[in-house]
Amino acid sequence: MRDGFILHLRSHAELQESITKRKQKYEQLAFTLQPLIIIIGPTISDIAQYFVLVDDTYYLVNSIITAVACCFKIIHALHAEYPVESKPVWYFIQKGCYKLKTSWDTEYVTVNSLMTDLDISV
Repeated sequence: MRDGFILHLRSHAELQESITKRKQKYEQLAFTLQPLIIIIGPTISDIAQYFVLVDDTYYLVNSIITAVACCFKIIHALHAEYPVESKPVWYFIQKGCYKLKTSWDTEYVTVNSLMTDLDISV
């Protein structure tokens, strides 16, 4: 789920191969690659660059917060789907942070439970 939400790569050398493998995996499962956050740096606490990948275009952004916001907005503007591995995370962001409901939402017990535990209403 983590890599479907934010893909961490240690260097740019891993970028193309990782994306190619991800596209091939999705094709086998009859899915397409959706907008994706990619962070590049030697460790998770030492990140040099943040990107949002849309189709074959990499958008460089300033921070992880900007990357998440940008990716979320792109998904909704393009009426794309959330990456299949991380749908619950994105629904939590959608419902908990943006207070957004749509007609094509999926309900997740875990998301609703977490929102209740955090006293977040939609």
